Amino acid sequence: MSDENSESKESGRLRSWAKKILGDGDGDRSIDAKEMLGAILETGDKAKTEIVKLVAREVRVYLEALDLHNDLHQLLSNYSLEVKASFHLKPLQPAEKIAPSESPDEQQAEQQ
Repeated sequence: MSDENSESKESGRLRSWAKKILGDGDGDRSIDAKEMLGAILETGDKAKTEIVKLVAREVRVYLEALDLHNDLHQLLSNYSLEVKASFHLKPLQPAEKIAPSESPDEQQAEQQ
């Protein structure tokens, strides 16, 4: 039902837009460039939004068809997870003490 309403809204919008462009039969065109550009950009934005919604819906249907939750449930219930990790802290190489008045750039210039 919502598809029928959106189609009728769009056809009404297209009719009014066409009347503005072509005139009302009086030979008078009552649209300026700003209105034309605004209508084109609005239509493009709505088309982009609809395409994104369509792609999202298709991806969702595809992922639901894969039944990943069943595979994940089987994996977690039939296998155990073992993690071996080690962390080592190594001291940094001893650096020369920097005097508080010297910046690192000045100290580097002295070393060269």
